[in-house]
Amino acid sequence: MNRSPKVIMAGIKELVAELEASLGVQPSRASLKPSRGVAARSVPKGAFGAVSMLIEEGFFDAPKEISTIMDKLKQVGHYHTPPAVAMNLLNLTKRRILNRFKNKETKNWEYVIRK
Repeated sequence: MNRSPKVIMAGIKELVAELEASLGVQPSRASLKPSRGVAARSVPKGAFGAVSMLIEEGFFDAPKEISTIMDKLKQVGHYHTPPAVAMNLLNLTKRRILNRFKNKETKNWEYVIRK
């Protein structure tokens, strides 16, 4: 018996709707094909994702130098180059998520969450 793929798909959708109704579940409208693209990937990756993770954990509640930030990233298993981390810290400063200022004693930049 040769049925068209559209007929088979309609039958499957009807069976899934019937199964959901019998279980008392809200009918789903999700397609069978997983979505690809920016919306599917919500967690940032790379050095930016690692620094964002530290922000969410409250690591930047007190001012931190890049060396301290690099040590913390290594402790949690993120190995990135210092220039990559520094660039992402600067970008977060430009987006007004972090503040940075120069420590008068060490002459190094320190980063803190903007409140």
